[in-house]
Amino acid sequence: MTAPNDTTAAPAAAAAPAVATTTPEEEGFRVYVGNLAFTATEEEVRAHFVKAGGEILSVILPTRFKSRRPAGYAFVTYKKEEDAKNAVEKLNETEIGERKISLEIARSKEENAERKAAIIAERKETKAATKTDTEATATEGEKAGDKADKPKKKKAAKTARRRGPDDGEDAAADVDAEAKPKKTKAPAKKTDGETSEKEKSDKADKKPKEAKEPKEPKQRKPRLELTGEVSKDTVFVANLPFSVDDAGLTELFTKLSIKVKSANVIRGLRRLPGRRPFHGSKGFGFVELEDPTQQQEAVDKINGSSVGDRKVTAKIAQEMKPIELAEATGETVKEEAKEVKETKEVKASA
Repeated sequence: MTAPNDTTAAPAAAAAPAVATTTPEEEGFRVYVGNLAFTATEEEVRAHFVKAGGEILSVILPTRFKSRRPAGYAFVTYKKEEDAKNAVEKLNETEIGERKISLEIARSKEENAERKAAIIAERKETKAATKTDTEATATEGEKAGDKADKPKKKKAAKTARRRGPDDGEDAAADVDAEAKPKKTKAPAKKTDGETSEKEKSDKADKKPKEAKEPKEPKQRKPRLELTGEVSKDTVFVANLPFSVDDAGLTELFTKLSIKVKSANVIRGLRRLPGRRPFHGSKGFGFVELEDPTQQQEAVDKINGSSVGDRKVTAKIAQEMKPIELAEATGETVKEEAKEVKETKEVKASA
């Protein structure tokens, strides 16, 4: 079996951890089904792959760990390798639930095990090297600290000599001078009304703090929903490599002589196994064209083209509208209908 080129889209490194359904997976040759609609069912996937022929052992639609929602991909296991390859050739870029699926031969369990072992070994080597560097740095720090912590020897303080029986008055004066410490003048205490000239000048130089203006709260973007209407100048592009940004998406169109008004790769929170959640590309985006007459031409040229190790899909986008706006419009219509109803009742009673 051949491993898929796309390590990101392949099942061994999916965008988020997923658990398989309760259907047990049998030994065979697996086909990875990418860009699958979240609403697709096991029966729909099986019925679609029956068209290519061959004996299907199992159909598995993984779900995400926490939400238990569909992961957006599936595995179809065939008994024979030639049937799996035949399904990829015949059904790649066909539609299930109005979405074009991308098919690849999945990695075998042995290939996944070797890849996982290589990753673990690399992590261990990196961890060992980091630990060695840390220990060496700590040893150097301890040596430098030992030298700095050694206290300096203090000179012995002179002690007053007691007057002996043979000493005269001069010796007594010397003892008193050595024994009595010198008095230092304490700073004069300030009265409540007194302030030094320095303090007066400091107070004069200080400017009163300006009151900070309250920050305006950020306006939350309204949620959007599909209207069912087809856009006149926008193209939807899916199955993009995660490394492609807005500029890369624009370049993809301009190379094909298609003028782009704006390109937007959708970004959001992503979760990968063994990593903290981070913001990154979702693998799809929208391109608004300067010339609406080039919309169908753009779809025909972009759809099925290769970007990196992936074949991207393109189709005419659908219009979106804010959900809040739709709700507000609905409430206004209800209020107007209520007022009309009340007016009719008043006229009828009169």
